[in-house]
Amino acid sequence: MNIKDSVKYSLYSEQLMQLVAKKSSGKTKGPQVQVDRQKDTLSISKQAVEASHNNGPTIRSQMNGVQFEIYNLYMDRQLLNNQIAEALNENGIFLSNRENLTLHVDGNNRIAVEGIADEQKRAQIEAVLNDSDKRFGARLLSHAELIGEQNGTPLDKEAYEKWHVNEFLKTTAGLSLSDVSLNEEGELIGGNERLDRVIEAAADPKSDLEKSFQNMLKKLKNVLKKGPDTIADRSASFGYSSGTLIDLNVSKGFSTGQLNQWLDDPFLKDILLNNS
Repeated sequence: MNIKDSVKYSLYSEQLMQLVAKKSSGKTKGPQVQVDRQKDTLSISKQAVEASHNNGPTIRSQMNGVQFEIYNLYMDRQLLNNQIAEALNENGIFLSNRENLTLHVDGNNRIAVEGIADEQKRAQIEAVLNDSDKRFGARLLSHAELIGEQNGTPLDKEAYEKWHVNEFLKTTAGLSLSDVSLNEEGELIGGNERLDRVIEAAADPKSDLEKSFQNMLKKLKNVLKKGPDTIADRSASFGYSSGTLIDLNVSKGFSTGQLNQWLDDPFLKDILLNNS
């Protein structure tokens, strides 16, 4: 999954959220709050692209496609670093330079923290990082995969599809993969009224999201047919120290101390180091 794919999914998810909110507005209170909380989990990449555009057309015009993608990743990293540090500080959590954490993200976007002896402080950090409004877990998963691609590790498409359809179920129907299955005819069972509305929209040629819903339901059925338990979950791990995420087990990293290790492009190296 590259930057363009992330942005495309971001825009698609926003459309999806608007449709769900419109359908549910007559039955629930505060629909706009729900929309804001449930916006797509990959909007970080969209923000990174916008941030790079705001840096000025001169820099962009001098970059080729590969350079621009790496630059976007770097800007994405800076945004994540800043927002994680701000979230911790706003909650009264401060880490010394000697505290080196490891953040593990699982396929449910849940972040677990290691490397800190104070259990109460560890629990506080996890609570902040797992704030659903911040979406740090899903954003870190996406970020890790994009970095993996820069290091020659292709995206695990089955794991991503499993995560994608699970997010789709949570977003549109408040369900998870464990809540649904296929009957002998290969049709979805175990859903709810909200999922029924999605299925109806997928079958309605007048629906703006007919094709999108059809594609997602097709992916969902594929995952259920294979068996979710037979498909690996997405996961990612990062070090975290002095307000900075640190890439683990890769040769090309984006934390400050790693940039010199892999940037053999003088032009790009100069841009990134000057933005450090």
